[in-house]
Amino acid sequence: MVAISYDQPAVIRSFTDRKGGFSYPLLADPESEIIGAFGIRNSNFAEGTQGYGMAYPGTYVVDAEGRVIKKFFEQMHRQRYTADTVLLETFGVGGGKRIEVRTAQLALAAFASQDEVRPGNRILLSVDIALPAGMHLYAPGAESYRPVALELVENPMLEVGDTELPAPESLYLEAIGERMPVFRDQVTLRREVTVSPRLRSPALRIDAVLRYQVCSEKICFPPAEQPLGFELEVVQHDTERVPEALRRENQKGR
Repeated sequence: MVAISYDQPAVIRSFTDRKGGFSYPLLADPESEIIGAFGIRNSNFAEGTQGYGMAYPGTYVVDAEGRVIKKFFEQMHRQRYTADTVLLETFGVGGGKRIEVRTAQLALAAFASQDEVRPGNRILLSVDIALPAGMHLYAPGAESYRPVALELVENPMLEVGDTELPAPESLYLEAIGERMPVFRDQVTLRREVTVSPRLRSPALRIDAVLRYQVCSEKICFPPAEQPLGFELEVVQHDTERVPEALRRENQKGR
């Protein structure tokens, strides 16, 4: 892992020392040459302002051959994908405390990509569903049935993205003589959630409902709902600035 900033080396060194050091390099690009070469210079800041030369906040994921396999970027500098979100989205690893539920129709494990968030963090809510042999779960597009969906209770401190699902299987249902999009065996739903930069409370609860309908070859169970509650700790950002002599507005002409 390598991080790059448009700050001067002395600013990065001051920040690193105050935080007790990091296990990865922090690179200085004070003239925004590398940032410009990658085409990620933030155009929201006019020349002469404090943010001029800053990059759009983002992360590149690169494989062993140096190829970019995924990228996560934001237009708003107060919103950020977290490292835990990147790991879960890219490699399917990590995640916070599990909420586990088992019924006659399915077993599920629900969790957020992390249990600790900061204002402006973009995280993932994930639900792993396992179905018994011979059962299927209806996917979006299944008419006359309830397709699986993760619905969030409205919260002014949250910005909610679309549900992510894999491509369903087309299953011929002999009882009704139709094909329907379904999931069998295992399926994972994910939904992006962005915490408001204005959030100031020490904790955040995200309430959601998993709606679904499961059928077997012979029995179709009624539509069902499973309430879910994700409890997250909120940590405020470090707002301490570098020493005054190192601040960008005091570096003009030096």
